[in-house]
Amino acid sequence: MPKPADAPTAPLVEPRRYRPQPDGHQHGYHQLLFGLAGATELALDGHVYRVDGCTGLIVPAGCHHDYLGHHGNLQLVADFPARSVALPARLMARPRAFALDGALGGRVRALAAWRAAAPARVPQADWQTAATLAAALADCLGMPAEGEVFPLTAVDAYLRANLAAPLRVPELAGHFGWSVRRFQTLFAEAFGDTPHRYQTRLRLDRALRWLSNPRLPLAEIALMSGYPDQTTFTRSFSRRFGLPPGAWRAGARG
Repeated sequence: MPKPADAPTAPLVEPRRYRPQPDGHQHGYHQLLFGLAGATELALDGHVYRVDGCTGLIVPAGCHHDYLGHHGNLQLVADFPARSVALPARLMARPRAFALDGALGGRVRALAAWRAAAPARVPQADWQTAATLAAALADCLGMPAEGEVFPLTAVDAYLRANLAAPLRVPELAGHFGWSVRRFQTLFAEAFGDTPHRYQTRLRLDRALRWLSNPRLPLAEIALMSGYPDQTTFTRSFSRRFGLPPGAWRAGARG
């Protein structure tokens, strides 16, 4: 059953079935549908999309969509408030279907099985799953070439591959052949944030995934995430999630 169309304050990831009666709404958060079984049809901007076991769909925030679930439909649905997880804003700016094959399809099915087997829902699990889905989607999706000047996909991939390195905007701009001022302008338009704030979201998204491993010390996670020490990491983590990493990890274990 679809959830009410009110904007969540954190990611929500759950299996969802849609009713066989036509319905429609819009909401103030981005939504990603990853097909698991059966099929659901959604109409957005005059185009009908089909979500099934081989396809997924990006539903941008504020985009009205009509939907109809067919018998046996099941989707892993991720509700992403803006800036909750690290995904370029332009990637979420228009409806877009994507294939659920290869690594992305395998990751989605594994996450869906993990969520179905979880004994209870905790916010930590939603954040961890959302961050994992965002990273998998960013790894598998390229941006359309037409009209694109700024190499969004390449910049995103470079930042994800160099999370532990200090971010120096002049060096980053020069790496991609732009002046600093022009790079910062185009980056903000494409990502919806500054380079440093986006890198912070990337680092903390990655830290969420590492925190699920109880054998990794917090000090090691801090260094792997690009922080100079555990204190700085704890301060940044607490500012974003409202809990220090140790308390977050303990809450995830229930």
